[in-house]
Amino acid sequence: MAIYYFELDGHGTPCNLGRTLRAYGQQVKQIDVHHAASMPVDLDEVHGVVVCGGGASVTASSGAVEAFVREAAKAEIPVLAIGSGARLAARALGGEIGSCAERGVVNAKLTALGREEPLFAGQRWTSEQAVWNDECVSKLPDGARVFGSTPGAKFAAWGVGPWVVAVDWHFEWDSKEIAECAKAQGAVSSTAIANIERLGQLFAERVSMILMPVDRMCSGRAKDVRH
Repeated sequence: MAIYYFELDGHGTPCNLGRTLRAYGQQVKQIDVHHAASMPVDLDEVHGVVVCGGGASVTASSGAVEAFVREAAKAEIPVLAIGSGARLAARALGGEIGSCAERGVVNAKLTALGREEPLFAGQRWTSEQAVWNDECVSKLPDGARVFGSTPGAKFAAWGVGPWVVAVDWHFEWDSKEIAECAKAQGAVSSTAIANIERLGQLFAERVSMILMPVDRMCSGRAKDVRH
């Protein structure tokens, strides 16, 4: 069993999230969506799904990824969607996307629901976060709950049931990616960058413990027995 990590583009690499998941004993299988041979053909051995990228969510391969997200959600396999992956997941589940432009370090604010959501435990109610968006969710999928917003995105963090969580900001990035993202808006302090990275690692830990716990991988399997 493994977490299938779909990289939509060069901004979607695992970075901090990948290291943290592996440190918690997770198996992470990286999928290059631009090579058909690497795309999974079914949900066998899929413990969780991560879809991540920056910029636009519509690509030559996005239709196939959307279909995989729909099937995973239907099968109650945990899905974590980040950046353009969040917009892809919204569209896959019946939501709508509109144009917007928001790049750099911005203030992300948690809603009352977000403050109570276990995945966001330890996150500040208002925090600086790195975003790289060419579009935003304009209409959420049916039944979705809003967890957070940014100045340019009303629905910057949301979820559907216990299985699907989507976040516009790139909590998975390392300090290098965060600093690169911030260049366009001028100087961002090293303290701010370190805080974003620290909060990102905390969120990644919660993903491993709550959304895609390791013990779920072994559900129904024979355990080792000591005699």
